[in-house]
Amino acid sequence: MKIYNFLKNDIDIDEKDNFAIDCIVDNIHRGKIMAVIVIGIESVYVVVDIITSILKVDNRFSFNAYLAMYLLMIIVNVLYLLIIRKYHEKDQNLKNHQQQLDLAIIAYMTFVMSWGSIISLMDQALYGQLITFMVNVVFCSAIYLLDNKKILIPYSISVGILAIGLPFFQSSSDMLIGHYVNLIVFIIISWLISRIIYHNYCENYTSKILLNKSNLLLEKKIEENRKINIQLALANNHLVKSALLDELTGIPNRRSFREFIDRAFEYYVKEGSTLSIIMIDIDFFKQFNDYYGHEEGDRTLIAVANQINSIIEDPSEIVIRWGGEEFLYAAFNRSPEVIAQLADKIIKRVADLKIVHDDSPVNPYITISIGVGTIPIIQQKDLHEAIELADQALYFAKSSGRNCVKTLSNEDIEEFISVS
Repeated sequence: MKIYNFLKNDIDIDEKDNFAIDCIVDNIHRGKIMAVIVIGIESVYVVVDIITSILKVDNRFSFNAYLAMYLLMIIVNVLYLLIIRKYHEKDQNLKNHQQQLDLAIIAYMTFVMSWGSIISLMDQALYGQLITFMVNVVFCSAIYLLDNKKILIPYSISVGILAIGLPFFQSSSDMLIGHYVNLIVFIIISWLISRIIYHNYCENYTSKILLNKSNLLLEKKIEENRKINIQLALANNHLVKSALLDELTGIPNRRSFREFIDRAFEYYVKEGSTLSIIMIDIDFFKQFNDYYGHEEGDRTLIAVANQINSIIEDPSEIVIRWGGEEFLYAAFNRSPEVIAQLADKIIKRVADLKIVHDDSPVNPYITISIGVGTIPIIQQKDLHEAIELADQALYFAKSSGRNCVKTLSNEDIEEFISVS
């Protein structure tokens, strides 16, 4: 069984200020409901009191005194509602008026319970009961959330009024003894009920705070994981991109070329399609490296690669670094005239770089040799034939003095091989 620490005045959380404000807000909402109900009940009593007074139902009944008490209760509750509304509208978070609102709630609770004590004393002449006091105490204890120190104020004052006043209003000693015994038992039970409700509220509030903290930590963790996933995705994209690009020149590599061919057979290759391969080789590049050094050689490879890659205008074509100082251009469904123009354009763009090559026997600047091959393509194995054809054409260009373009077709290959 759970045992409550009823002497505890606060809760073990860091957000004590927030708890106090939230507790006031809850008391305001609860108090509004209670005040409206009380105004309604007392209004009924006022009407009944006036009617019974006019009819003179019981001459022992002090109609004017009760009427004054009923009207007083109505007035106080109306004032209480106006005060609460004023502060709540003026400052929604209530932080600037925490002390005033606390005092208003304690004062209101003290008045209601003390009013019950006075009515119960007045009732002694007719009924000899404490029911009004008990009802008010139970209502206030169950509705308002106050710690031990604050709740002692209305309890002490209302119980003190009743305990001191009873001998003056109740002449029967037997009834007095019964009242005091019942009062002690009732006050203990009411106080315990108020403590159970308050501590349940505190525990629920603490649980809510811990849950909110857990949710915030969870949201933070989710956000961190989201950022990590984004970073991983970017890293993966970078890795994929790096795997598809030549590390030195930054243009596509052979793996990219394989993926390009796979896509091409999906989208571009149909009956009557052609594949054109342009094989490109930098003339006397070994001599260039030996003469200027590998760093200058790398810069030259990058510059030449960018010039060749700049001719790409369509997804159905690609430029890759084939290996060393060799590059390859591939395109589907281009006419021989267009391919010839592209080859000439590549020659010119590399020449426009005007990279000095003093150790070249053919030109004082870096030049390239180009071999072109175009074949009808039906299936992927035809790719090797196209590459072989362009490679043979490149060999022919090198044999013909370099810095030129040579084109071979299927019909030319046998003749070329026999001459070689």
